[in-house]
Amino acid sequence: MKAFRFSLQPLRLLREQKERVAQKRYVEALRAGDEAAARLAAGSRELAAAWTTLCEEVAEGAIVAKLRQTRAWCGGLERRCEELTADLKLAQRAAHDAWREMVLATRDRKTLDQLRDKCRRNYDSAAHRDEQKQLDEMGLRFNSPAAGLLETAATTME
Repeated sequence: MKAFRFSLQPLRLLREQKERVAQKRYVEALRAGDEAAARLAAGSRELAAAWTTLCEEVAEGAIVAKLRQTRAWCGGLERRCEELTADLKLAQRAAHDAWREMVLATRDRKTLDQLRDKCRRNYDSAAHRDEQKQLDEMGLRFNSPAAGLLETAATTME
């Protein structure tokens, strides 16, 4: 019997490649999300420090120009935090999309793996049947009356 060959193996290899690429994209998207979250956390800490500075200046009775300058700095930091929040949401969305892409790629590969496994089981079953058939035929040959006559003739000739 011929060796097992899965006719869709090239497609299976392409699906495996697609899955690996999707996994890499997902990891990169998660890393980008973590970086965006870290930038937002740093921006939030800086904003909190700026607000603390403004409160201290107000409590100390700082001049209006100084308070306006500190308030403007706080406003800039607030806008920066809003931008960082938007960046984080985009990164989270990209991670979600990459996750979906990876899940679909994995599903497609698993489907082909299941088909390959089914074909392999069918092949193994057919090979087992053929082997059993050959063994049965050999058994019939050696157990037939003609086989006994040949053995008797061989022993009498000796």
